[in-house]
Amino acid sequence: MQKTAMNPNPEQEMTVNPFAQEQAAEIQPQENAQTYPVEVDGDIVELTLEELIDAAAQGLSKRNAYIRRNRAANAMPNGQIYAAFVEEYPDVRPEDIPQQVWEWAQQEGSLVSAYRKWEIAELRDELAALEMNQKNRRAAVGPAQSDGEPVGADPVTLALLGK
Repeated sequence: MQKTAMNPNPEQEMTVNPFAQEQAAEIQPQENAQTYPVEVDGDIVELTLEELIDAAAQGLSKRNAYIRRNRAANAMPNGQIYAAFVEEYPDVRPEDIPQQVWEWAQQEGSLVSAYRKWEIAELRDELAALEMNQKNRRAAVGPAQSDGEPVGADPVTLALLGK
């Protein structure tokens, strides 16, 4: 939710970023309002309680998480390739990515497409194994209950039953 400042030209509506120190001071200079220091994009910004609530509604934590991921991605040797990957697969850590995927990514230029290629190959292998297991289950004879001879009545059982 962004605040908008009144503009004499109604066709152009100016949006105000509550994180910008200069713009925040121009909006409502409140001498008595308590401010809270908040880290935004690596800078410490003083926000009032109302601005802090607005910033939280805008997803301040998501912004910071995004920035941290990008910083971490840029620190890695394959950082630019990894940055796009993090957006698509946020739960996969770099050490969990197979070496073959990194090699494909270097060749193709996209870690996302290389990982998808690997993922599809893994899923195909898993599907083939499941299909083979199903085929083996259908072909299995099952437990041997007789040797093929007609089952006769057991004389002991017949005597006990009084027959």
